[in-house]
Amino acid sequence: MEKLDQFTLTFYFSSLFILGIIFILILVTLNAKKRTLLDVQRKELEFETILNKVQLKSIEDERRKLGSILHDDLGQLLTLIHMQLSELKKNDRDNSSLKMIEDLCNSASERCSSISKMLFPATLIRLGFIEGLQELISDIQHATRIHIEFKHDDFELSDDKSSNLFRIFQELLNNTLKHAKATKVNIHIHNTELGICVNYSDNGIGLNKKSNVEGLGTTTINTRLHILGGEIVTSNQKKKGYTMSFIMPYGKD
Repeated sequence: MEKLDQFTLTFYFSSLFILGIIFILILVTLNAKKRTLLDVQRKELEFETILNKVQLKSIEDERRKLGSILHDDLGQLLTLIHMQLSELKKNDRDNSSLKMIEDLCNSASERCSSISKMLFPATLIRLGFIEGLQELISDIQHATRIHIEFKHDDFELSDDKSSNLFRIFQELLNNTLKHAKATKVNIHIHNTELGICVNYSDNGIGLNKKSNVEGLGTTTINTRLHILGGEIVTSNQKKKGYTMSFIMPYGKD
């Protein structure tokens, strides 16, 4: 009887030991699968980021190439045409057709310059992000009645960062001009411990909840912010304007 009890006790503890080992093995396997899944997700995210960078870099290169062609080739050609028309007008000042052609040439030259600047912001490339954005703001205020308040701290950005951040502001300002019916825009950029904090707001009609937000360029903005490592927080209230805030970490290319 005692031998039977001892055997039962031994069998009981042995079973518990084996069950414990099996449980540990299951936990180890599950943790390994979880780590593998997280590793796969991380690699997919890294690949998506690299792919987005390559795609946007390619788009940016094509924009610069096209902008350069418009400025250097077509722009110079229009300038030469304008000069020739001016010479012809000296000999025939009363020719209304020449005057009309000259006006059309001037108009074409201005549009060519505007498109070239949009595709290839030379000030951004030459002097940096702050100067490039200030020029964009100046052009918008000159062409519209919108007042734009721009306050910023001093900071340095790589060329790729400058380009992506500049395109984000192009998209935000374009949305305001097209959809917001705003009269004032506030842009504040300042340094924090976590990174560069950007606040953008206008006093327009805001976004209608039923509207397709993705159609307003949010996808492009999110893609560029993802590349910059930024996190976006938006607050959209109908009839109370549009607000976007995000923090761009230091040192992420």
